[in-house]
Amino acid sequence: MKDNITLIGFMGSGKTTIGKALAKLMEMKFVDIDKVIEAHEKKSVAKIFEEKGQIYFRDLEREVISQEALRNNCVIATGGGSILDNENVKRLKETSFIVFLNATIDCLYLRLKNNTTRPILNDSEDKRKLIEELLEKRKFLYMMSADCIIDIDSNTNIYETITKIKEKYIVS
Repeated sequence: MKDNITLIGFMGSGKTTIGKALAKLMEMKFVDIDKVIEAHEKKSVAKIFEEKGQIYFRDLEREVISQEALRNNCVIATGGGSILDNENVKRLKETSFIVFLNATIDCLYLRLKNNTTRPILNDSEDKRKLIEELLEKRKFLYMMSADCIIDIDSNTNIYETITKIKEKYIVS
């Protein structure tokens, strides 16, 4: 069994919400990579994207993941694009049981359509189409990176989800 559980998936898939509940259930620490970056930079992810760009953010994300992956007994929630960097996946795989929260397009759109804190979606006139396009590009990477895939839709029960993850982690 690996020391940590890392949650990956598209923005809005529930990594933070599920991660907090899972950490509590498992008596583990919870680490949200985006929140660590925001604390370090003293500004929101959206503001970092706006002021310094996506490349700067991805470099920061790689540094933070490298550090946080070394911790023990943690549930780690990554940013939706963290799997785009092979180094992130490599670091996380060394110490983490990686769970892909595979949310449906309908679920993601429902959760994200009115959200203004997601820099990649903010300038889009058709958020649903952009979600579909981005997910199509990333889904293979999510699946290849994961030790376990948990399907998520609008009716998914958080307690059933964290129980499934716990069971799969224990037998890993």
